[in-house]
Amino acid sequence: MKICFLVPDGVGLRNYLYSQLIDEFPDEVEIMLLTVLPQEVVKDVALAHRHKITHVPMSGYQESFKGKLLKEVITYARLRYNTRKVKNDTIMINWTRKNFAFVTRLFFAMAAFIGFFFSFSYRGIEWLEKKYSKHLQSTGYFEEQIRLLKQHQPDIVFSTHQRSLDGSVIVEAAKVLGIKTIGAIYSWDNLPKARLLVRTHHYVVWSDYMKQEMADYYPEISPEKIVVTGTPQFEFYFNKDLYMDRAAFFAQVGLDPEKKVLCFSGNDLTFPCDEKYLNDLAEALMEMPEQQRPQVLLRRCPVDLSGRFKPVFEKYPELIKVSDPLWKSHSKQWSFIVPTQEDIQLLVNVALHSDAVINVGSTMAHDFAVYDKPAIYINYDQPTVTHWSAVVNNQYQHFRSMPAKDCVVWLNSKEEIADCVNKALNGPLPDAETRAAWFKVVALQPLAEASQRIAGTIMKL
Repeated sequence: MKICFLVPDGVGLRNYLYSQLIDEFPDEVEIMLLTVLPQEVVKDVALAHRHKITHVPMSGYQESFKGKLLKEVITYARLRYNTRKVKNDTIMINWTRKNFAFVTRLFFAMAAFIGFFFSFSYRGIEWLEKKYSKHLQSTGYFEEQIRLLKQHQPDIVFSTHQRSLDGSVIVEAAKVLGIKTIGAIYSWDNLPKARLLVRTHHYVVWSDYMKQEMADYYPEISPEKIVVTGTPQFEFYFNKDLYMDRAAFFAQVGLDPEKKVLCFSGNDLTFPCDEKYLNDLAEALMEMPEQQRPQVLLRRCPVDLSGRFKPVFEKYPELIKVSDPLWKSHSKQWSFIVPTQEDIQLLVNVALHSDAVINVGSTMAHDFAVYDKPAIYINYDQPTVTHWSAVVNNQYQHFRSMPAKDCVVWLNSKEEIADCVNKALNGPLPDAETRAAWFKVVALQPLAEASQRIAGTIMKL
């Protein structure tokens, strides 16, 4: 059997290529990596596994006006349809098309106008998607992928991300050739966003909750085609070979091992206030008695290269220490900023040795939950920022998966910072079962067996 891993960008690298997934396949299985990532990244992946990996470079798809218009009409129609279905207006925030030139804004306005009328009929949306599939099959890129797949003859194509435009055409070509296809839904918050571009025969999802979301948003997909496997991204936290001694780790990042540590994890630049929240946190902590004051360990989002936190940690050098992600940039494009194995170890130790995490609605709350560490969710707005709201962000559809509000500590105002930090670090907190309940909804347990379940699912196709 030959399995083609379709990796259209760098974000799937850690979860599916640096995890144990590849090594869960029998030795006789051939692994083919179809990716835009450079050869040096593929070599790093190959060194991490016993399987020989064949690298097949992947070209990019140049989208036509017709294809882009169809795609955006479908996206808008689905977002409108989903908004009414689950009665949550925040879903439409995923249609943010304001910061563009006039001609581009005009294009998106046209897509929204057409999409609005199709949003009232699910059959109409499905009709559009059939038109879009036929369009993809009429392109030169599709014919190119037909030739490539005939040349390499994989038995199965496994797509690591459901939003890839390039990947959507490759999967269409695979289906026409009778090649079995299976796709991963990359993250727990992806399904309401109407960006299921890569339409595979089967899907693997994180949880029963996500499987129900697939039924809600894509009822045309048979439940038998959706397999709950969990996600490999949490497996690294169970690998004790990655653990560093606490004193050694603290010395590496400049922390005092005698004091508690609060990790501030940043988001990407679509969250425009993170540096302001870090400054608020620092101001509040500096007002605490020194013997009670925790240290702050800043981990910015790997794709945030803006430097926006620098004035804050330079202002409070004794309070804030920095643990920059060890990612490599192979291009200025977001999808070519890729994780390294060294960063996996760094992130594991950040979560292992910090006492709590604070952020605006980040998945890092779940990373810390692996070690039963509490999370503080920032839930107040910055008065100088009027185009974005943390309060609205925390009403996004994926937060409705939370079985109880006290799964995290909610920070509802700047004045509450010291109290919330003290609660997260020193208690009292709800019991462990209550705090773990959300994570059990989000990701199938046992967490460490996700790669094994995914590999087993692929082998059964």
